[in-house]
Amino acid sequence: MKAYILSIAGVILISAVVAIISPSGKMGKFIKGMTRLFLFVVLISPFVSLVKGEIHLPSAEFQTDEGYLRTYSRMLARSDEEEIARWIEGEFGVVAEVSVSRSVDDFSHEKISVRVTDFGINGEESHIDILSAIGKALYERYGCTAEVS
Repeated sequence: MKAYILSIAGVILISAVVAIISPSGKMGKFIKGMTRLFLFVVLISPFVSLVKGEIHLPSAEFQTDEGYLRTYSRMLARSDEEEIARWIEGEFGVVAEVSVSRSVDDFSHEKISVRVTDFGINGEESHIDILSAIGKALYERYGCTAEVS
């Protein structure tokens, strides 16, 4: 690659010198045209080699950065925890502590744990109904197991 860039730079430099010292008549136009043609040949030479199969591009191995994926997964989980807590409070009128676990591979939700800390003004019998309704709504919304207590 370095040789290719150097050859392009050399041809451009030679073309500039030829353009400066060439005569202004028909011969000058011919010389300038030949240098442009030469530059064009140098520019397309790697593509010709590629068609012939002479260029061997180095293969690269990609590795995943597990630390970054874990960190990003935790950041998403914290964001989800805040969002779910606000949603539960708005939807069901209860205050809850939420814990979310996300997969590192595809960032999908693995598990949602909800611990209701304040049932508000709901009666004692309605607590069980609210817990099951929260669990069902979380499963439908996020598609993963939800433990509600």
